[in-house]
Amino acid sequence: MLLLAGLLSTGTVYAASTNAEPSVAPAAAQQTAGTCTGIVYDETGEPLPGASVRVPGTRIGTSTNIDGEFSLAGVKNGATVTVSFIGYKPLNVIWKGEPLKINMQEDVNDLEEVVVMGYGVEQKRAKVTNSIAKVSEKTLTVGANANPAQALAGAVAGVKVKVTSGDPSATPSIVIRGGTSFDGTGSPVYVIDGQIRSSLSDINPNDIEDMQILKDAGATALYGARAANGVILITTKQGKSGKATVNVNIKYGLNYNRDLGYDFTNAEEFIYWYRRGVNDTEWKNRGGAAQLTSSNSPAGIGRTQLDAGTNFNIMTMTDENKYLLERGWQSMKDPISDATIIFRDIDPLEINLRQPSQTQDYNISFSGGNDRGKYYAGLGYYDAEGAPQNTFYKRYNFAFTGSYKITDWLESNSVFNYIRSNWQNNALIAGSDNAFFFGRIISVPHTLRLLDEDNNPLLGQSTDNTNLNFQPDKFQRDNQSDKFSMTQSLTANLFKGFSLKGTMSWYYNEQLTSAFNKDFQTNQQGTMNTTRSTSMSFLRYFDQTYNLVANYTNTFNESHYVSAMLGTEYYNRDYKAFSAGGQGAPTDYFPNLNLTTTEAGKRTMSSSRFQEKIMSYFGRVEYDYQNKYLIAATFREDGYSRLINHRWGFFPGVSAGWVASSEEFFKKSSVSNWMNYAKIRASVGLNGSVNSNYIGYYTLQGSYSPAMYNGVYGYRISGLPNENLKWEKTRTAEVGVDFGFLQNRFNLGLTYYNRLTSDKYANLSLPQTTGFSSVVSNNGKVRNQGLEIDFNGTLLRTRNFTWTLGANLTYNRTCVVELPNNGLPNNRQGGAEVWVGDGSDKTMFIGGTQEGQEPMHLIGYKKAHIIRSEADMPKGYIDIANSSGSGLYTDDEGLQKLKAMGYTTNYKLQPGDVIWQDRNGDNIIDSRDQYDLGNRLPHWTGGFNTNLTWKGLSLYARFDMGFDITVYDGPFAWWMGCGQGSYSMPTAVKDTWTPENPNAKYPRYVWASNFGSDAWIRTSDVIAQNGAYLACRELSLSYQLPANICSKFYCQGLSLSVTGQNLGYLKKCTNPLPDNTTYTNGATSGWGGTYNLPKTLLFGLNVTF
Repeated sequence: MLLLAGLLSTGTVYAASTNAEPSVAPAAAQQTAGTCTGIVYDETGEPLPGASVRVPGTRIGTSTNIDGEFSLAGVKNGATVTVSFIGYKPLNVIWKGEPLKINMQEDVNDLEEVVVMGYGVEQKRAKVTNSIAKVSEKTLTVGANANPAQALAGAVAGVKVKVTSGDPSATPSIVIRGGTSFDGTGSPVYVIDGQIRSSLSDINPNDIEDMQILKDAGATALYGARAANGVILITTKQGKSGKATVNVNIKYGLNYNRDLGYDFTNAEEFIYWYRRGVNDTEWKNRGGAAQLTSSNSPAGIGRTQLDAGTNFNIMTMTDENKYLLERGWQSMKDPISDATIIFRDIDPLEINLRQPSQTQDYNISFSGGNDRGKYYAGLGYYDAEGAPQNTFYKRYNFAFTGSYKITDWLESNSVFNYIRSNWQNNALIAGSDNAFFFGRIISVPHTLRLLDEDNNPLLGQSTDNTNLNFQPDKFQRDNQSDKFSMTQSLTANLFKGFSLKGTMSWYYNEQLTSAFNKDFQTNQQGTMNTTRSTSMSFLRYFDQTYNLVANYTNTFNESHYVSAMLGTEYYNRDYKAFSAGGQGAPTDYFPNLNLTTTEAGKRTMSSSRFQEKIMSYFGRVEYDYQNKYLIAATFREDGYSRLINHRWGFFPGVSAGWVASSEEFFKKSSVSNWMNYAKIRASVGLNGSVNSNYIGYYTLQGSYSPAMYNGVYGYRISGLPNENLKWEKTRTAEVGVDFGFLQNRFNLGLTYYNRLTSDKYANLSLPQTTGFSSVVSNNGKVRNQGLEIDFNGTLLRTRNFTWTLGANLTYNRTCVVELPNNGLPNNRQGGAEVWVGDGSDKTMFIGGTQEGQEPMHLIGYKKAHIIRSEADMPKGYIDIANSSGSGLYTDDEGLQKLKAMGYTTNYKLQPGDVIWQDRNGDNIIDSRDQYDLGNRLPHWTGGFNTNLTWKGLSLYARFDMGFDITVYDGPFAWWMGCGQGSYSMPTAVKDTWTPENPNAKYPRYVWASNFGSDAWIRTSDVIAQNGAYLACRELSLSYQLPANICSKFYCQGLSLSVTGQNLGYLKKCTNPLPDNTTYTNGATSGWGGTYNLPKTLLFGLNVTF
């Protein structure tokens, strides 16, 4: 490949041109050099100052002066001169010794832009009859992202990007038009240079030339079985004819991780509120009271001196320990006694999080070519430190593309891509995932003893509530993935308009992970874990794709355009994996598996191997008459090895359009004075899917697991097979209009879509006598329908200033159409039975998944009011819906009710507790008094970007948004409800009810609320919040140096930039990431936190030689 690059760099070389063919003067003329002068004008005929004028392939360059004039010395007669200016189309002209008069044209959204649809099918955007969105290179590269998906948030109508973690190795999820599942999920298929990939993590954003997103079935039917959730097509960068160029792109970022979305109390505030909360709790005898006098709890003051087993820096002050006040300790009055408390405040975040962490992104590329061939080669290195200490993600990549005309009719194209990734996550022994770590570490009380009196690191309470700097060398982790992709194609242009292309693609994905724990300390007392456990796992995917595609295009009588494509494809995936583990390595220096103990039960080993195949036939035909009447039809037939009796599926699509602005009556109308383009389009199509959440490699054949019966080992069937499973099918119909105004200065698109997914996979319940709980079956339908609005325009353009705006807005609603018949109303699955609320004893079901209703709604209780004083107590009121199973009452009448109902553990509600809305007015709160609190998926999503340029300065901003959504902050509820009994609490605790603050926003803070009044832990509108948000993803200021200055640095172009990424949310809810709507009810929510997105300050340098 490098030899090919060298060959392509020799011989006759032309300057890159966007609007003209290369032109070369006779050799003799080229030897004459002189001074090239001229004037550059804008489209109105006014001189254009600040335009870049250069001779490609040389160091000759300058900028026009205030009068649009320029002068270039040393230019050879016949040389190509390139003129460019932001907002105008680049122009190449040939200098023949005379002064040049150059008229520039405004570069608006060009309807001549080519849209790629896959398998060699291309269309001009003016003739596209499908919903296909293009993502600009600026959107993908203005920031520093490990995954290109991170740059898509808010960039495309109907595309929702969910960034769930600030972990640099995290993979965002992408959902197009609401997905095809009841829970709003469904990943699109990713096609990179014709290869289907599982995610966008396989490519460096800097190597992407073009990204297209196919949304409607009229277009995605071409990818049939795997495209029910849309298609993202990516073409990597290609070389261009002309002098070889080198581009260097460097970015360095500082990531500020301190803002994790919550502001927690310091040590003094924690002690005050915790001790007061326990003391005011009626059920403190269930463990809370003991913590007040404990010698080893976060707020206990039973200790008077420090020793090796001290977990928390809090004691009752005595004459013997008050010397600590001179060593950074503090004192306070105990809020519940006459004691004086001495304590030390240590912020766990300052110790366990980097402040700031760093991101480095280095890329260099080489490209060039001539009339025989072109090449592009790119090298990249990305290094991002994680927020937690000792965590990181690194990526190394190499990309190469080359094309070569073997003969006049035969062309070869080669693509090679290699990416290596290394990463290190938290090495905590228990709960090593990020949610567990952040759920605990940000809420650990500031009294936790993480440093000794000389500020040397200590373990902390355990390896969960810990100091990551204490023994990081005890946990060896090695995580690595290697991904190789190779594509080779030959294209034969057999006769005019007809080509035959054969392609072979190989994709390797290998991942190796290993872990070894040396002897490590498990608690502050010095207890050691000496198991010396070690493990290793390896997996490899090997995907092979072979296809043969014939394309034909022709125009008859200058009016009839015909294009046809027919192809066949074979896909094979081979998956192998193994893992092994052991204990008892002889020393800390020998992690080898073969050295672990051979004792029974100390070693484990497993392996697996799967294979799947898909055979396909596909085609597409297009016709248009005079660029006015457009029609296209697509089909694909897939046979999939995972299915048995219904392996083959046929997936057709058809689309049509009418370009009304090409009609004579339109051109003659007054409308054409301000609207130059108008098109109506419609499409309908069918896609298929085999949902891997239900259909594994052996689901249809049945799965087996080892078992022992009567002392004999054997195998038993563990999954009931169903050979008659079929494809899930998704039918999508849409209609849209596209408009261009003022010569495409403004563009507007409106699209309505209706997507119905049928034969949904579902687990059908079976009688216990069968020995199985359920079997997978095709039974269910879900519909998504919505409206997309796209706008792009140049709001303002003057001689030196340009302001552009792009915006999109999408409305989507999901409805359950059909579910497996289970005998329940609307075949309901889940949800809650509640009172109708008309005063009768009638009930109904809300929430869950029901036919005719929207899924993913939050069900819970509604607050009537907070009890401000005894006068607010309703008479005879009882609450039996709390999570502890105890009874709550307001007076003796209520208590007698509870006793009559058999409740033996009862607590009287106090001022600061919550009175809940009573649906049926019986003065009894139970599970039937719940309400629909709102939808958990946003109905409205969108985003906008804007770019302002003045001479060489450019200011770019990108935002995304979502609204009409309800979010539930489970961790916040857990902390405010003191659910675990030893967490710290957010500073919002200062706005909880107290006698001194009876009009507070929140209910009172008590110890272990879930044991009693349960104002916090139960799902309710105390925590359910409006999740509407506006997020600033990027704000970038860049400066492009003038050509005459660049020439002094021996380069063609040089730009500097400073960018802010993930600058924050405008929101009302407490959730750090309101667009991450994952919801877990009950106590488990307290164990999950959010790895918030860091705010990043990024500095960039881009140089082209």
